[in-house]
Amino acid sequence: MENKKTFGSYIQQKRRDLGLTQRAFADQLYVTESAVSKWERGLSYPDVTLLMSICQVLGVSEHELLTASTDIEARTTEKLARKYRRLTKTYRVIQYAAYGGTLLGCGIGNLCAQGRLDWFFIVLASVLLAASLTLLPSLLTLRGLAEKRIWPVCILSALGSLLLLLGICCLYSGGSWFFVAAAGVILGFCVVFVPFILPGLPLPAALAGRKTSLCLILDLASLLVLLAICCLSTGGRWFFVAAVSVVFGLGFFLLPVFLHQLPLPQPLGRHKALLYFGVQTALLIALLAMTVRPWEAFFRIALPLVLLIGSLPWGLMLIIRYFPGNGLVRAGAACGLGCAWTFFFPAAMDTILTPLYGPGANSLRGFLRVDLLHWADPMVIVNNVYVLILIGLGILALGLLAAGLRKRKSK
Repeated sequence: MENKKTFGSYIQQKRRDLGLTQRAFADQLYVTESAVSKWERGLSYPDVTLLMSICQVLGVSEHELLTASTDIEARTTEKLARKYRRLTKTYRVIQYAAYGGTLLGCGIGNLCAQGRLDWFFIVLASVLLAASLTLLPSLLTLRGLAEKRIWPVCILSALGSLLLLLGICCLYSGGSWFFVAAAGVILGFCVVFVPFILPGLPLPAALAGRKTSLCLILDLASLLVLLAICCLSTGGRWFFVAAVSVVFGLGFFLLPVFLHQLPLPQPLGRHKALLYFGVQTALLIALLAMTVRPWEAFFRIALPLVLLIGSLPWGLMLIIRYFPGNGLVRAGAACGLGCAWTFFFPAAMDTILTPLYGPGANSLRGFLRVDLLHWADPMVIVNNVYVLILIGLGILALGLLAAGLRKRKSK
């Protein structure tokens, strides 16, 4: 507290501002008038148990009473808070009147025009959708809900209202498009809003640290559901081809996230790159198996092409991940693999595609037309560049291997 005289003067000033006599003030505190007189003359302090009662009678805070001064900042904050509460209350009343008046007017109009309620329910669902984004946040604030959970509740409420609106419109128009529209809306909701509402949802501990994976799984699942509904509504049989295509295409971006965040049992946890390549290759082979007909073309052309083209990334991954040696040795082995693959690729392509397009030029024999001194013939130019790339990769591979072995020997 401040000194006794300042404290007493402060109590006296506040008492007079309220128009209270010392006796009236003392009666409200259940003390004697002489006790109040001693406080105001700075002869004594009130008992600690009386501080809260004094604050209530004088209309001041405990901080103001103990410091014997007016807390302007706190009073300004309280004033603004009261103003905000009045504004929000007015805002709610206006919305009650607007939404209630709209429903009442539309209900009466629908009964007068058709003698029953039909399109009124469309208005009702529309009002619920609007109220979910305008009125509901204010009501949840009154209930003391945490701010980070208000918008998830409001967005989910808006989604439910929108689906209700689509269902009512579909029934009113006699259509059969509700499930397609609902699946499309849910897909858009998952893509746009789920990343923002997941932090506000009470998730189990196993999912709390994997929100990115959960969000991507919801997006993928909603997309597959939309494809399935579209396939059923059109009477088609293309769902599995479309689903595998979508999973394969998105797998290039989504699978690394899943493998990084999902708990994998050992020893699988140490072979995530191998799992990534294995899953993507299996999806590609499955997609070709569903689309390439007859089966002979799949086994004689499509599958060998996949194995030929995939041998390079598979080989590079296995070298980088599992080949023994230091980084230079692995880089040299990767360059050597690239050189060998580039050398044999044209001939292998000719061999695979010959049953489909007929005998092709033997790419290995084409090297006989290499002439680094003449660059006029287009075929010679192609072969020259091809051979230079092979030579460059070979030299680079040998250099890196030599440097890596030398570094290993020095250690």
